[in-house]
Order: sequence, then structure tokens, then C-alpha cells
Amino acid sequence: MSDGGNRRQKPVQSGLPLMREFDRVVNNICQKALKEAKSQFHPLLQNAELDRLDQRQDFLQAFRYALAQRVAQKLAAWYPDIQAIFRYEETPIKSTEDWDSSIHLLVKIPHLSDDVDARGKMLDRSLVKSLKQLHWQRFQKYQSILTVQQVTANELRHGTGYGAMFYAAFTAPVKVWPVDDQIG
Repeated sequence: MSDGGNRRQKPVQSGLPLMREFDRVVNNICQKALKEAKSQFHPLLQNAELDRLDQRQDFLQAFRYALAQRVAQKLAAWYPDIQAIFRYEETPIKSTEDWDSSIHLLVKIPHLSDDVDARGKMLDRSLVKSLKQLHWQRFQKYQSILTVQQVTANELRHGTGYGAMFYAAFTAPVKVWPVDDQIG
């Protein structure tokens, strides 16, 4: 995708974990997202096996949102230049049961960054590893579940590149970070 006239830069990084700690950080993201999704259910259901919970559309929706939000929070903590993060769908999903187990994030950032791209790929690999360790059947066949794309204010303003997604009638991105204000 075109960068909309913005050149790629390396933003100032804050709190990036050392490589050996990265998998632990991502495992923590997965565990917290899972706990958050389970917390919405009766205590007896909270202890059900993941493959059983996987049959519940409300659980899948809660987990999907919690995972996207926790990944977004971590990206924003690592990169202070991030202005907002949105979740989007590559193709419309009729129901959560049709979910292909992928999370697509769109990061609003002043300048495109190769480092954000690289960190997104690292997050993806670690998420797949962590979710497979849970023995959740849904994730066993996937090699990739996370896509992190970047969008600039210029792309949003002109509706070019990933900025065009915000003009989509049915699949417009949904803000997951920060949760308290609107795109600006």
C-alpha cells in the first residue's frame, strides 16, 4: 500500500520487552484475554474446556474483542506515537461462528514505521505459539492470526490506502484503543 506521502520512520519506543521476555508478555496477553472472556459467564461455564466454549458465539465474540483490545493496548504502550488502533474485517463475517480466528488491527500513526510492521509480525508468531499451547483446537491449524496495518492522517483525510476502509458501508473499522474517544 502507498504510504500516502508519508515516509517511514522509527518512532521512539517505550517499554519494549527483551526478546527472551517477549513470549512471556504475549502469553500474558492471551491469558488475560481468555480470563476476561470467561469472566462474562457463570462460574460453572468459566471452567469448561475451550473447545466447548468455542461452540458459544458469545464466548468467541468476547474473546476476540478482549484479545484485540489487549494487543492494541500493548502496541500503544510500546509505541507512544500511536494515536488510535482499530479492528477491521478483511471480509464481512455473518456470525462469530464464521470467524477464521484472525485479528486484523489498523494502527493510526503519524508516520509509517518498519518497526511497527516488524513488531506486529513478532506478535503474530508469539500469539500463534501461545494459543496453540492452550490446546484450543480452533488455533491448532493456523500459522498466522494477527495482521497489523498502519494508516496515517493523510490517508484518512484523502480516503487512500488503508484510510479508504473508514468509508466502507458495512465493514468500517471499529476502535479498540483508546476506548474513550473518537477518531480525530
